[in-house]
Amino acid sequence: MELSLASFVFWIVALAGVMVAAFSLASRWLAWKAEKAGRAHRVMCRLCMHTFENEAQGKIVICPCCGAANEKRHR
Repeated sequence: MELSLASFVFWIVALAGVMVAAFSLASRWLAWKAEKAGRAHRVMCRLCMHTFENEAQGKIVICPCCGAANEKRHR
């Protein structure tokens, strides 16, 4: 089987398109995973709406801005 120049170029372009699609899907999946991990420790105060990071294991966290006790939501 002989490969013509036109079919060679077609396969190169098709392979490049498949690779771009695969890399973009992998990139979006990794970004979604990183965002989900970042939200795991984020808490928003119910009183002053201040958003802060808290990695403590307890259910109740204290807002560093106003001192209100907030219940940590597990997602």
